Amino acid sequence: MTTTHLKTRTPAKTRAYLKARGLSHHYDGELLFSGVDFVLNPGERVGLVGPNGVGKSTLLALLTGRLEPVSGVVTAAPGTRIGWFEQQAPDPDATVGDRLAEGLGEIGALADRLHEIEQALTGQGDDVELDEYGDLQERWTALRGWTAQSRQSRVRTELGLDHLADDTPLSQISGGEQARLTLAGLLQAEPDVLVLDEPTNHLDTQGIAWLGRYLAGFRGGVLMVTHDRALLDDAVTRIIELDGIHDEPQHYEGGYTAYHEEKARRWQSLLLEYEAQEKYRERLAADIEATKGHATSVELATKDSTTRRYAKKVAKKAKARERRLERQIQSARWIARPQTRPALTLAFSDEAEAIESGSAETAASQVSGMPESGRVVLAARELGIKLGGRPILDAVDVEVQAGQRIAVTGPNGAGKTTLLRILAGELAPDTGRLVVSTTLGILPQTHDGLRTETTVVEFLRSRVPLHLDDAEALLDGYLFGPDQWNVPISTLSAGELRRLLLAVLVNSRQEILVLDEPTNYLDFDALDVVEEALRAYKGMLIMVTHDRYFADRVGLTHTWTLEHGTVRVDRQAGRRQAEN
Repeated sequence: MTTTHLKTRTPAKTRAYLKARGLSHHYDGELLFSGVDFVLNPGERVGLVGPNGVGKSTLLALLTGRLEPVSGVVTAAPGTRIGWFEQQAPDPDATVGDRLAEGLGEIGALADRLHEIEQALTGQGDDVELDEYGDLQERWTALRGWTAQSRQSRVRTELGLDHLADDTPLSQISGGEQARLTLAGLLQAEPDVLVLDEPTNHLDTQGIAWLGRYLAGFRGGVLMVTHDRALLDDAVTRIIELDGIHDEPQHYEGGYTAYHEEKARRWQSLLLEYEAQEKYRERLAADIEATKGHATSVELATKDSTTRRYAKKVAKKAKARERRLERQIQSARWIARPQTRPALTLAFSDEAEAIESGSAETAASQVSGMPESGRVVLAARELGIKLGGRPILDAVDVEVQAGQRIAVTGPNGAGKTTLLRILAGELAPDTGRLVVSTTLGILPQTHDGLRTETTVVEFLRSRVPLHLDDAEALLDGYLFGPDQWNVPISTLSAGELRRLLLAVLVNSRQEILVLDEPTNYLDFDALDVVEEALRAYKGMLIMVTHDRYFADRVGLTHTWTLEHGTVRVDRQAGRRQAEN
């Protein structure tokens, strides 16, 4: 977390905190974006969205003066204070109190000096120190220093940091606590402009909800990169998208819901104007082919290893852009004609036979031998476990009935992942017993062990019994184009690998899916696909997620709230219940 002052080139009378005109930037010789015009006024809260790798963080760095653009200019109003949220490596000599004090800025320094003088003053007094003391008190009053402690306490409580003593070394706290501590220091400083890059990482549901309320009432300017759709709806007034296709950013008014609806309308319009769409596609395709051709000719014409490596990077970037274009056009067709979307959940032979016989109820129960509604398929009694000598779960009693979809919530460190691992059989409890009468699959938070040379289509077919053409059609539904079917899964991004694992789980005849933060690493297109797949999935779900929008879309029926080692079970009146 840092608070910086930008170089000012605008007149003092300007109202805008930040202005940008004609910004463009490249990465490895490939254009990221161009023609960026941007104004941030007091009270405006802007969400910056787009797929990974399109330059969102780069644009933040340009707008805050941390990076010089290839072309264009950024200006700021005189004295504008910009608070930047970034992950920081812990200083082994610093403490929690030190990090929080950084956020107080001048107020913190004033308080320290006032305390020093108070300690030094004797009964005789010291005219010099008394004069300084009076000046410092006047400045402290002008800055409303008396509010600093209450601001710090409020932010600290809402971000779940009360349990950390001021003298706790930063080296002894977790990465999640580090991130929340950095965010707390930034918010209590109350700069004019908040620049937040994925601020919800490591925040629990309560912390995310509080952040949304805080930002909605913030009187300065906010510029935020996030994939949290509920936060975008709660907190931003407009959205700028870098979509990886257009060189220029696309602008939308309102939060995520308005953005999503308007984007759909724009693509539908393109489809209705077929000629315009084809010209658009041909222009982009020609540009992509020219880039690929130039890269190939450079690679073949030189023996210099550095130049050849650079040319390969350019060709790879062009190929990625081509894939993104094809995906967007296919998505647009799906919007206009949903029946053309490939199936996301398979109809296995036993289900297909039941459907042909005219019994939908029989079909639902026969898929993977799905149990009848209401029957208990998983029961945990008196579960208890300690990790590192610290009690995590204590006498936990939970059960899952057929047809239930369960959200597991609770503050960071409450034991949500530990509970999921016990239910999935990956971790043995110290006490209690677990009875599972059905099949179960788990999606962990991390999956580095899957980085192998197995191809995407081979990986899918090794876990789901499919003919090759059926496997390819299923992959197409999960946004894997033909150029990705035969690439090693070791080359996939974190989001692509997660999407592939979800495709496997949804279609592997597991009756219970245990999902730990399934939305991690997924962009908006992938989230739409995964949500649709989980809505169509007929089995039970046990899911840890802090994404409120996602939880609502997949139709959860119950909530397990973990706190102080115990679980409280609540029934949700969610979308799925309303449909039943």
